[in-house]
Amino acid sequence: MTFSRGLLAAVALAAATAVQAAEPVRINALHWLGSHNSYRPELDPAALAHQRQVMGAHSRGVEYGHPPIKAQLDLGLRQIEFDPYADTRGGLYAAPYANDPAKFAIMNTPGAKVMHAPVIDNRTHCLRLVDCFAEVASWSTAHPGHAPIVIFVNTKEEPFNTPAIPDPPLWTEADLAGLDADALKTLGRDRIITPDDVRGARATLSEGVTSGGWPTAESARGKVLLVLDANPRIENAYREGHPSLRGRVLFGLYDEHAPEAAVFNIQDPRPEEARIRTLVSRGFLVRTRADADTAEARAHDLSRLEIAERSGAQIISTDYYPGAPDPLGLRFVVRPSWFAGAAR
Repeated sequence: MTFSRGLLAAVALAAATAVQAAEPVRINALHWLGSHNSYRPELDPAALAHQRQVMGAHSRGVEYGHPPIKAQLDLGLRQIEFDPYADTRGGLYAAPYANDPAKFAIMNTPGAKVMHAPVIDNRTHCLRLVDCFAEVASWSTAHPGHAPIVIFVNTKEEPFNTPAIPDPPLWTEADLAGLDADALKTLGRDRIITPDDVRGARATLSEGVTSGGWPTAESARGKVLLVLDANPRIENAYREGHPSLRGRVLFGLYDEHAPEAAVFNIQDPRPEEARIRTLVSRGFLVRTRADADTAEARAHDLSRLEIAERSGAQIISTDYYPGAPDPLGLRFVVRPSWFAGAAR
């Protein structure tokens, strides 16, 4: 190669590198460590003993808990999960709080209530979904410029098939509209990354996601992205009349070929590693879990975390993040290699 040709090649390479360096980082290139069932309080010895008495063998899989929502965010978690039950008129889940007038009054107000299961597992950091959102909003206001927070809203309506627990009501269109309204009222539209923001002028949300429509990491600072984590009936009801989730506040979980496809919740990365890698490469956001039902913690098994990291999933949830309570004294900690702790 002549000197002039070599110089031209070097200049071309430098120019290409400069263009590449100027490409903004979008949020689908970020990583989030999150908590699972973030609303469940820490289990002190008395609470653990009571849970075992009430739940029997079923207690084993849920012997974990979390500090308050704001404390989790202080630890560097940027993905949170809430499990709301529809309660259109209020009062459906108030009975356990009859001896606490303040909480009893709150539980009698209309709106979704947050808990793992009525009657047997109803301990929660925030009684109403709107209260959970308010905790995030308050922390966000106090920490301007924080990395974006992802909130999974895991709506519940499945029957428990036991006379001890009344079957919860099905979510209606009015209830789903209430989700949007609660998020807008509590978090504020300016703080929320919505499907409309990502779709932009493109024909579908999926097209926006796969063609660079996610906001940049810098522009997403101080913001929140919400995901409806629901069964197919609810997901379909949420998009009905809202193609590509036009006008909706939350993203949803849809087939990768659907116009609403944007976020995927793949619980176990072990059989799905290749699929996760493909979805991420196309621009989708993927959440997976490093552990479940206390199994990995009891076995001190980090292989599921290793596969989750290797898959490229952007969001990894766990019950055992650094700083998490350890009610069983297992000393099991999930710390992805990219986790920087209590960073902004």
